[in-house]
Amino acid sequence: MENKSEDRNHEPKAIKSTVEGCLDPEGREKRAEAVHGTVDFLMRRMHHKGELPAFSSHMIEINSKLSSLTSVNFSSAGDLAGIILKDFSLTNRLLKIVNSALYAGQSGKVTTISKALFLLGIEKIRIMAATLMIFDHLENKSQAKELQEIALNSLMSGLVASSIAEKMKLGGTEEVFICAMLYNLGKMLVICYFPEEYEEIKRRMSETGQDETAASKSVLGISYNDLGMAVSRSWNFPDKIVNSMEPLSEQLLDQPKTELGNLRVLSSYSNELLSSLINSPSPERAEVLSSMLKRYRKRVPIPQDEMKSLLESTVTKVHPYSDAVKADKQSVNRFKNLFQSTPESIPEVRKTKTAEPSENPVLPKEPVPHAAPSGATDAESKRNVLANGLREIKEVMKGAYRLNDVLYMILETMYRGFELSRVVFCLRDAKQGAMVARFGLGENIDEIVRHFHFRISRSSDLFNIVIAQGKGILIDNAANPNILKILPDWYQYLIAAPSFFIYPLISPKGCIGMFYGDRKMRETMLTEADKKFMEELRDIFLFAITRQQ
Repeated sequence: MENKSEDRNHEPKAIKSTVEGCLDPEGREKRAEAVHGTVDFLMRRMHHKGELPAFSSHMIEINSKLSSLTSVNFSSAGDLAGIILKDFSLTNRLLKIVNSALYAGQSGKVTTISKALFLLGIEKIRIMAATLMIFDHLENKSQAKELQEIALNSLMSGLVASSIAEKMKLGGTEEVFICAMLYNLGKMLVICYFPEEYEEIKRRMSETGQDETAASKSVLGISYNDLGMAVSRSWNFPDKIVNSMEPLSEQLLDQPKTELGNLRVLSSYSNELLSSLINSPSPERAEVLSSMLKRYRKRVPIPQDEMKSLLESTVTKVHPYSDAVKADKQSVNRFKNLFQSTPESIPEVRKTKTAEPSENPVLPKEPVPHAAPSGATDAESKRNVLANGLREIKEVMKGAYRLNDVLYMILETMYRGFELSRVVFCLRDAKQGAMVARFGLGENIDEIVRHFHFRISRSSDLFNIVIAQGKGILIDNAANPNILKILPDWYQYLIAAPSFFIYPLISPKGCIGMFYGDRKMRETMLTEADKKFMEELRDIFLFAITRQQ
């Protein structure tokens, strides 16, 4: 496929022919195959830009950490936490949403991903994380301004939909929020990866009066909604989220209410409402709202004055979420004006002039290290992470808990609070007479956990010395000749970190396990204050495992 825009054929029939020729050699023109062909065309374009394969693999990975909607196990929860924690920006944005009004009634104050998983479940967290990853992936492209606007529209649509679900006591407000946010996924992908075709779609809408669905089909051979459904399905999103993107039929508005039907109706309604209000002249907006309420009256039976109040109150919730889509203050304020004015006096926003870079710069992406970036490395921030982690662990242990939940909260607190590259938990295998890694967080952790094991013996290597002495050890410089000569071969081959610590877990029955953590730089592993936190985390785990024996 040609990369230069002038070398690509923009004629609708030519594009459709190319698509069908790639994936439909027998020339069949079934709709499903045409949809698949166009999706493949998009995938090829994205692959040519070098961005799709890695991102799609990441999406599939995070969406495959749950074997079913009802089966939650420690392995999948731990794997998901590990993926999220690799990305400092994603971790912070996800925790902001978990602590927002959408989840506040369920969760209270949450400062660790592990506790979020413990309280809300892996399904809610993985879908929210995947959604944030999509919006993060689509920012800072050449169409950044337009993508940011549609991302903010999607966020507001999600908030409106969840507010309606709450008012109607439908339940599942979090799912409604996500479905409405992802409703325009196909359009966002076209803006990002098909910019010339997107401009052609807009031109046809303006010059011929075609609606968006007809114009996108005439240019691409597929609608935005169908594209979003196909791509989200390829990324392993749950069927109910994929199907909520399906265009709404008039027949559905007359059918009995079902969970999937509610998701489709509210996703469609909220996005259509936002789009109509934004793109209508100010004097017509009251009529737009009235007309939509009449159309949806059987499924969204909310009087116009109550709906107007709901819209006005919804905008007050936007700030905790605006970070999720990297929305700038100017755009958020436009929505405030839109919702908090009467329909007759809503300011024009359709023709808002694109801000100059100096007025509204596109912020660079935050770094994604395995340890916190420089802004979070000061002593106070570290103490907050450690203190909050300890508090959450103790809160969980006041009630019924699973040992694995406590363990992962401890590992996350170590990983983030001590700014480690890796942290590993090992258990003693009595039958094998070995110390074997079970779980971990950080760089290349799957490979590390698979191979991190050693025989427990009277050997003079450092790991066996630590176990025999029953005391933790901090190695600030592993290149020191006195240390280097007692590092076992398996460790030097597998990890060979410049600095690390080993803390054995000693119970009345002897050493039952150990914590290992390291950094990629030669430096002081733990300060005196850190040591106290580390010892407390170790003791909490020993207490937790003793209680459950």
